[in-house]
Amino acid sequence: MDPASDSASLPNHELALSPDGCFIHYRSRVSARDGQEMATRLAAAIALGRAHQVSQILFDCRGTVFTAGLGAQYEYAYNLARRQGLDRHWRLCLLVSPGDRSYDFQETALLNAGYNVRLLTDFAAASAWLATGPG
Repeated sequence: MDPASDSASLPNHELALSPDGCFIHYRSRVSARDGQEMATRLAAAIALGRAHQVSQILFDCRGTVFTAGLGAQYEYAYNLARRQGLDRHWRLCLLVSPGDRSYDFQETALLNAGYNVRLLTDFAAASAWLATGPG
């Protein structure tokens, strides 16, 4: 992570502008337990994105598991994300470990709610998709 970061308010998390300035890189070393926890993470990423006029976020979830139930994931996609300031021009990428299926429904719920989101397992592919700009 580079100096343009804000990790102090979220222990076990790293939040920074990517080296090329194209996206916000949010790396968590702890699993998300519920939609509210994901909303808190999203709010921090959106705030940093607005500060740098960037509307692409890479949620680097490798090595973690999303344990929230389907109802909580639905609530996050349809209500909590919007309340945190996410609108449909933002581009989100969920980078997960190969074989991790715990974020699959989150991607589906966000897509169905109208957000521009992808779930990928390769950092270079995720960076390239985000570099194409807002949806």
